[in-house]
Amino acid sequence: MVQLGLRKIGSVQVFDLSGILTGDDVDIPAQKIDQVIQRKRLRRVILNLQKVHSMDEISMRRILACLIRPQRSLIFAPEEPLRRLFDTTHLPQSIRVCKNEEEIAEAFGSFLFVKGKVFEIPIDETQPLAKSYGLERRRSKRIRVAIPVKLTFQMKDGKALTTKAIATNVSQGGLFAEFLDLDAPDYSKMQGLEQSQVTIVVPPNDTFKDEVTIPGKIARFELLKKQYGIAIQFL
Repeated sequence: MVQLGLRKIGSVQVFDLSGILTGDDVDIPAQKIDQVIQRKRLRRVILNLQKVHSMDEISMRRILACLIRPQRSLIFAPEEPLRRLFDTTHLPQSIRVCKNEEEIAEAFGSFLFVKGKVFEIPIDETQPLAKSYGLERRRSKRIRVAIPVKLTFQMKDGKALTTKAIATNVSQGGLFAEFLDLDAPDYSKMQGLEQSQVTIVVPPNDTFKDEVTIPGKIARFELLKKQYGIAIQFL
């Protein structure tokens, strides 16, 4: 069965498709995607195909027809067989296939960034800032982009859990992370982990030339309709 989920990361609409996409089976979800794009007048969207097991050429073309309307559309396809399918067809310049969060953040960085006091995280005044990690001198417009990160949590059973995320808000005190990855831990699994330790790894990017590892702790969780985000305070 083909399923369609709708959510947002930052300010960008995400469509999560799952199942086996063949022929007429994709008509209803494709119509829904098209309707949402038109009704909201979306200029940028992400189509997440992480849970799509296979796709035939007819369904691919039907989906691509929906993605032409926005100014910019990204297709998140972490599995190589799906990416090869898109390689065999001509894609308009407004549509790009991305294999990971790094490419998504590179393409949509400033549009995934969320502004707002609800996401601000205070600096931990009880601990000396041994390293600046370059954050102080980067509190400029250059930091106002989404940054792909890897987060390692200490779970209730004592085990470590590592997942990919996108930091959609960054301040001197911490960051706010959201998940494109549909395999990220459910909110129910994360409940009760407030104040527990987190290790943040920032891969090399335009802002940070070298990999950066930062210790942190979970400040709070924010429920965002169809998903949740995590406010992490730097230690």
